[in-house]
Amino acid sequence: MKAFILDASLAIAWFFPDPQDEPTAMGKRSLFDEQVALVPTIWRAEIVNFVARQQTKGRISAAQATEMLHQIVQLPIGVVEDPTPAELLALSTRFQLTAYDALYLHSAMVSGEPLATLDAGLARAAGAAGVELV
Repeated sequence: MKAFILDASLAIAWFFPDPQDEPTAMGKRSLFDEQVALVPTIWRAEIVNFVARQQTKGRISAAQATEMLHQIVQLPIGVVEDPTPAELLALSTRFQLTAYDALYLHSAMVSGEPLATLDAGLARAAGAAGVELV
């Protein structure tokens, strides 16, 4: 089975879409056709943090938050082992990324799988590192 690295920015866009961005929703269907997403361990915390902020701000109800998280955990997802702190620091400084974004870059680099992201800085760093983008 083929795989790809799924950045939280893209997953969030799938489940909390901008009404003007239909291609993002369409991309979800095509990416999961016979593929599995791989994520760093922080991915779940990033997703829950976003959903919690949306609920706190009154943009979604508690029921909507629960449903969104239920849908997200149904995705075919595997977890990539995190780098050592020294490796993470090296990637962060080399590519001028937050440690969070460096985790996604590391996942793509060690797995050899392409990266799916909406984050421009992470996409730039992936290109510089020779990582394929979805």
